[in-house]
Amino acid sequence: MIISLENLNSGLAWWRAKSDWGSDVMNSEYAGIFGDRDLGIQNGWWEQALGRLGRWHAYRGPKRPNSKAKIAALGAARLEEIEAEYQKLAVRSSTEPCIADHDWEKVAPWYCLAYEIKSSPVFAGKMCHFLLPNLFVVMDNWAVDAFDYEIYWRGMRDAWRTFPNQDAAKTMLIDAIGPTATLHARYPIETKIIELCHIGHKHRSGRF
Repeated sequence: MIISLENLNSGLAWWRAKSDWGSDVMNSEYAGIFGDRDLGIQNGWWEQALGRLGRWHAYRGPKRPNSKAKIAALGAARLEEIEAEYQKLAVRSSTEPCIADHDWEKVAPWYCLAYEIKSSPVFAGKMCHFLLPNLFVVMDNWAVDAFDYEIYWRGMRDAWRTFPNQDAAKTMLIDAIGPTATLHARYPIETKIIELCHIGHKHRSGRF
């Protein structure tokens, strides 16, 4: 089982020891991610997301397109479609959309749009995460391995829905972010726990 308190603890230990992604488990980063989204999809979000995709190593592999200019043009040409799909997902939730509350069939059109810009589950997953962080889990070649995103998303959604220790996992993550930190109001707790559990599962199996 990937989602477990043991794997979460292992994932947090790896995050602190091996990554340079911030001791606050990206809490401060999400202020920027949500701030960029609040600009409006056609009013600066894409330019900011493009820069973050580069910093998160989402398009630098050998698979084309892998240049910032080409990806920028492809994304800019799809902004109306991106905004339309975002609005469809946003209006279905009274709060920030969460992976536990959706089915793949509803979220797939937005993922497919991102995948059409670059056919990589790492790129598409991160691009979707930057727009709806608690609906799409980050996939990374190094930390969690990359494979079919639909299979991953469905499996992790179902595992989270039936996980009996959700409250304990949330407390563990919030404590790890730091006692002096103010948790961002829209911090994606569920998808970050899933990501960390997957990292911990890989770490405990010795596959790093």
